[in-house]
Parts: sequence; C-alpha cells; structure tokens
Amino acid sequence: MSRTWGRLEPRPGDRVEFRVVDASLARALYDGIPAARLLARSRPGPLDGEAAMVWEARLQVLLGSSYERVKRATARHERVARDEGPLRANEATVAVLAWAVASGPDTDASLAEIAPAAGEPSLCDERVLAECAAHDARLADRAADRRAPAFEACVRLATHAVLGPLAWDRARAIARQLERAEIGVRLLGDAPASIFPRRVDDEIASTDRRMTALDRVALDVLVAKDPRQMAATIGRMDQAAGEGAQLATFLADLGRLLEHEGTVVAALLAPEPPDAGEARDVAPAPNPGEWTARAAAALAEALERGATTFPRVRAAAVRGGEAALDAIGAEMLDVGVHAAASAAFAEILSGSGRPRDVLRLVTYFAIAPDPLPAARALGACGAAELPRVLVAWLDAMLPMDGEDAHESSAARVTACIASLKPYPQLYRAVRPLLTRLDVHPASR
Repeated sequence: MSRTWGRLEPRPGDRVEFRVVDASLARALYDGIPAARLLARSRPGPLDGEAAMVWEARLQVLLGSSYERVKRATARHERVARDEGPLRANEATVAVLAWAVASGPDTDASLAEIAPAAGEPSLCDERVLAECAAHDARLADRAADRRAPAFEACVRLATHAVLGPLAWDRARAIARQLERAEIGVRLLGDAPASIFPRRVDDEIASTDRRMTALDRVALDVLVAKDPRQMAATIGRMDQAAGEGAQLATFLADLGRLLEHEGTVVAALLAPEPPDAGEARDVAPAPNPGEWTARAAAALAEALERGATTFPRVRAAAVRGGEAALDAIGAEMLDVGVHAAASAAFAEILSGSGRPRDVLRLVTYFAIAPDPLPAARALGACGAAELPRVLVAWLDAMLPMDGEDAHESSAARVTACIASLKPYPQLYRAVRPLLTRLDVHPASR
C-alpha cells in the first residue's frame, strides 16, 4: 500500500497526521518570502514571555556560534514580521528555518533559493547541521533532496487544522476498512495533484517525501453521508471488538477537520522517542536543601539548552523555598552566560518580597543586555520598597554633572526608563530622572 500512497514510502514505526492547508500560501512562503522573515514570524509575541524565552533558548541550542549572525538576519525583518503576524511553528519547523537562515547566502534569500537538491552540499556550520538534523535527518543527508523538508516546513506553517498523529498501522487498518465495498473510499490512494511545487515535483524522490495531498472530493462526500446510515454500515462491516468504534471515531474527527477549507495533506512523522517527555529533563531540579551554586548553574544551562522547562524549574524553586531563591538569584546575575535562563529566574524571583531579592532584581535590570525581560520581572514584583531601590540604582548610573550625557551610561538609563512605561507605578517613580538627561518627559 505504501508505494501507491502519493509516492510516499512509510518506514517501520512511522506515524501519520492529516492536515488541511492553504497550498497557495505554502508555495508563496517557500518561493517568495525570506527564510529569515519566516523564522522571525515563528517567534512568540512579546506578551508571551515564557514561550519567547523557550524559543530563544531553542535557537541558541540549534545554532551555537551562528546564533548572533542568524539573530541579526531575523532582526532585519522584525518590523515586517510584526506587521504580517506570527506563524505557529513546531520544533521541527523552527529547526528547518534555523538551518536555512544559517545556510542562506544573504538575509533576503527564500527557502527555494537556499535548499539544495540531492547531491549538493548544505552551506552551514557542521554543528548547526547536526543539531537541526536531530529534528529532521534529511537536512544532514547530502543524498537527500533538502527542498522536501524546506517546503514541508512551509506546509506546516500554512496549516489550518490537524488530525492525529496516528500510528501508521492504525491508519492503514482504517484505510482498509474504508476501502471495503460497503464504503468504497480510498483514503491512501494517489493524489489528484502534488502538494510540491510543479517545477521540482518530479525531481524529489519518493524516499525524500514525507507529505502528499489526498483526494478531498471523496472525503467530503464520505463525511457528508447520513451519520445514522454510516453507523449501520460500520456495524454490519465489523463485529470485531473495538474496530468499529475506531473507524467511527476517525470519521468524526475527519468531519471536524474538513470543516476547514483547503487542501488535505497526509504527513509522515518519525517514531516518537520512548519516554520523550522524561528524556527532556536531563538536569533534574535539586531537592529542597540541595540548592547549591553549582546546582543552580546546571539548572540554568539545562534551561538555556531547552533540556528542561520553565514550569518544572518554577515548581522546583517553590519546593526549595529560600535556599532556591538564594541560589537562582545569584545565578541570575550571570546574564552574559545564559540570557534566557536569567530572564526565567527573574520571573521566579519577582514573586518574592525579600529585600535581597528586590536588590538582585534591580541589579539584573541594570546589567541585562535587553532591559525588557527584566522590566517585566520588576513589573510583576509587588515589594513596597522596589520603586525606591530602583530610583536609587538608576540615579547612581546617571552621568555626573559636567560629563557627556550621551555616554553609554546615559543611553542605558534612558533605555531602562523607557522599558518601564508599561508599568505605571515604576515609571512614575523613575520618570523625573529624565530631566537629568535633558530628555523632555512628555516625549517618552
């Protein structure tokens, strides 16, 4: 059956999901949009701070020493990306986009211009290639046509709805039931047209494809049938325990999927790693009483690499009490080593009213490369003495009388004050400092 399913060749253990996608949008994203802009659009918005931190940490893991270059490339497209709106991207899609931008000849190159055909080299650092290939092995396989995973990433970005994933054996069993004479629908038959761009479709080998379009007309007719008649048909077809219920459940899910307009696509997924949820946490959080400086540093590294999650770290910090706050508060100030982890630690510390934690939050705000995440942590802190400590610290950073107000300290203070505008109580406290910088408060 696999060799007649839209030229796909399922492998042992594969899973399958069904998507409704905007095929025209997928082709436009592939051909006409810079890969760096797609990567910028995959970043969660500023209101979703935790997800944004995880996204940045994931990029740092994928890109290593190439991270800053890719970040500059995405920054070029930041304004247009905001105007066009975010795109929902899973880890595999982000990995493909990161690989493409790291491989791209310039910041405006599209995936169609970047992705090499079979036999051509991938123009990016070997470490980046290895990290991204952990999400899609085709990226590091020179014999594979990398245009396939690149375009499939665009299909995922252009998806309206998803059914699955299902185990391949289960999908094959459902397909066999649908093909029986009582129903007579081929779920996994050849597609009426390819989902891939026409000019490269014939060049991509079946072994490199993981997606195919399905015949939507037959599926729409199927789900439009009277449900009572379908229930009677399924009951007559299969008396074996569970099989009829499995088909009925699939048809109900298929009906909800087909409420969306677009091309129906079947996508093969690699087998899910065993205990994948547990394997992510390679650096378990310390138990209460074990919060040492070394433990906090290991936890920050794990958070930065995406090897653990913010909710787990926060839960562990709650269990650890004051010892945990002391450890992560000190580690938070090593912001140059792990910016994302420091921002996460600051969010945890913002719930504390201890004077030492308030002082550390203000110190972090003063030294963080980007004051915005630190400002969010300050805005969430309800300590009464925070405005006073904040004003005193920023005042100490101001240039002395007679010094050039355009030096780096003045620029830093101005940026810090501007970042506090969304938090009225703090902004009112620090706003008078702008007069020391010859900046008119009304313009801020």
